[in-house]
Amino acid sequence: MKRMQNSVRHNPVQEAVEETQEEEEKKNVNLEVLDDVEETVQQPLYYQIRPHLHEKFKPLSAKEIIHDVLFEQLATKSYDAQAAVQWTKDIADIIERKIKDLQFKRYKYIVNVILGQQHGAGVKIGTRCIWDAEADTYAYDSFINDTIFCVAVVYAVYFY
Repeated sequence: MKRMQNSVRHNPVQEAVEETQEEEEKKNVNLEVLDDVEETVQQPLYYQIRPHLHEKFKPLSAKEIIHDVLFEQLATKSYDAQAAVQWTKDIADIIERKIKDLQFKRYKYIVNVILGQQHGAGVKIGTRCIWDAEADTYAYDSFINDTIFCVAVVYAVYFY
């Protein structure tokens, strides 16, 4: 019987150590919860002024879209001065819609389409604007056949 009584009894030193450990764990848990609450309350406002790498506009994707649209719209056509006005509007609208479908966040797009009669002469085009070299970019492509030349440029400007 004495053996059983001894096995039922607990060591007072061990009980004190266990109680101390439990109190420490409770303190740590409470401190962690309080720390989390304080962090959420005291967080400063965060303004994103640059896109993250995975959010950046991809010029190669845009160039493929421009290339495909130009060839779809112009490959079977011959230059017609009166129809060219509508063609440029249609091409710009299609390119803009397809670029927006790529869903790059916080980008605004400017689509510039220049279409003219092909006579074998060269064309030089210049554009100026305020630019953020780290966030803003552009993509372009051209189309030439026997009677038409066309250049389309998409400017992607990041808004913050």
